[in-house]
Amino acid sequence: MKKVNQKDREWEPGSHEDPKNPGVYKKVLIRREEADPKSKLMMFQLCKIPPKTTHVAHTHQTMDEIFYFTEGNGEIEINNEVEKINPGDRIIVPAGQMHQVRNLGKTELKFIGLGVAVD
Repeated sequence: MKKVNQKDREWEPGSHEDPKNPGVYKKVLIRREEADPKSKLMMFQLCKIPPKTTHVAHTHQTMDEIFYFTEGNGEIEINNEVEKINPGDRIIVPAGQMHQVRNLGKTELKFIGLGVAVD
């Protein structure tokens, strides 16, 4: 058994972001190499987007990404379709879909991100 507390992980820029001016920060709670090798889990992370900030539009060719929003308000764009997001909303971004999250509020937009490998 290996216990990890999120306080033991550091906030870091999202992997698709400019490290000097990131639009999203993440705390990776489970990395692929920490999960069972038979699992399709790619990552499990806490994320935050500063007020009035947008993360870089990007795709994941081999991973579905699931977002569960916990704090703040914003919108997500997936392949030019835009949807407002609020705490309690869940969005699934299929592999290969261009996506981008925007914080439209005055406080941080926080969410949980989960990545699952596709066949």
